[in-house]
Amino acid sequence: MSRVAEQSEQWAAHHARVETLARALADSRGAVRLRKQTSNLFRPREANERTELDVTCFNHVIEIDADAGVAEVEGMTTYAELVDATLPYGLAPVIVPELKSITVGGAMTGVGIESGAFRYGLVHHTAHALDVLVADGRVVTCSPAQRPELFYGFPNSYGSLGYATRVRIGLIPVSPWVRLEHTRYSDPEALFAAIREECARPSCAYLDGVYFGPQDFVLTRAHFVESLPAETAASDYTWMRQYWRSLRERREDYLSIHDYLWRWDTDWFWCSKNIGAHLAPVRLVLGRKRLTSVTYQKIMRASHRWPLKALASLRPRTESVIQDVDIPIANAASFLADFEAEIGIRPVWICPFVVPDGRFSLFALRTDTPYINFGFWDMVRSREPDGHYNARVEALVVRHGGKKSLYSRSTYDHATFWSEYDRDAYQSLKQEYDPQGRFPGLYEKAVKQG
Repeated sequence: MSRVAEQSEQWAAHHARVETLARALADSRGAVRLRKQTSNLFRPREANERTELDVTCFNHVIEIDADAGVAEVEGMTTYAELVDATLPYGLAPVIVPELKSITVGGAMTGVGIESGAFRYGLVHHTAHALDVLVADGRVVTCSPAQRPELFYGFPNSYGSLGYATRVRIGLIPVSPWVRLEHTRYSDPEALFAAIREECARPSCAYLDGVYFGPQDFVLTRAHFVESLPAETAASDYTWMRQYWRSLRERREDYLSIHDYLWRWDTDWFWCSKNIGAHLAPVRLVLGRKRLTSVTYQKIMRASHRWPLKALASLRPRTESVIQDVDIPIANAASFLADFEAEIGIRPVWICPFVVPDGRFSLFALRTDTPYINFGFWDMVRSREPDGHYNARVEALVVRHGGKKSLYSRSTYDHATFWSEYDRDAYQSLKQEYDPQGRFPGLYEKAVKQG
């Protein structure tokens, strides 16, 4: 079969899947939710009765146009699947979120980021167009030129306006290998000055860092290389060795582009320690294939069920603080100092990004400054009412002029929430595309756990 014929067949199969899903929604009644195999939402959901739409079959890469630098991808396609499809062309998605289980549609309706963001922005800044299944069963196409209000309102809507059945996502050329340059910093102001310089005049392909503690930072610049130096072997952090530990052990390192893109996935950054997977005997038993964010995600979800949930009562009382927050770079050092004093989680991921387009209404950010995404995911021992530390994080974000992602727990009251996320723009979109409220509202979903 020729490539043209194969692509035509893939498009025909995609349209058939969309037609079946759209008909199922149009023929149903009442509240709706998706039935899917993976989720990167880290907040509980109420067990409400809803019509479930099965989207598990929407995991296909429909077409890769290497000349145009775009991929046509179904919404439930994971980035692991997309990367596997693009790397043979010498291409990768412009932004590849750090966990293999994150889907293209999920990163579009949420907020996706990774170490290319200091050049290109967030995932939604790299999308060209998308098809959205809306509440009455229509599938509408949107882009900057076609239904721009939906295109610019879809990111950060978390399925409350509709579901992406297709995304046209940007691709960039990549090299087979990546050289990593790890630089230690003791002064946060010097670190953020170096990041600001990279955002203004990039000298590398990828950039991110880690805060290990006061006066202990590592900034990693990743450079594309076509081949490894003579007598140099690429490192392997997919089994017994942990990538995050190498940051303070080595000044230079080499990885394949595939292993670089998934360097954080093996240990869910450093969160594998929560199930003992940082220990060599446990890693040996689990094996290479099970050391992945998908495994940790399954364990985490199982822990919320009886009898594992009952075991939590035997441990000291804790509060889960799993958050990503975005702070203007001028305020980054002061935010981190306050965060250390009030929350104290370590390590913290540092991922800088620029904002090339400020028109995205539900996640409005300034275009005149780089931002620092701080990611922190751990349990905090607490004698305070549940939600205390998450609320303190939210207060810190407001104090430092930032924005918080909504994939995890939120404690905002109604007025505060809508002061941070554009209520007028959202209500206009909700009225246009879901006037009967078949999908949960954004506040109800993000805060009320609907």
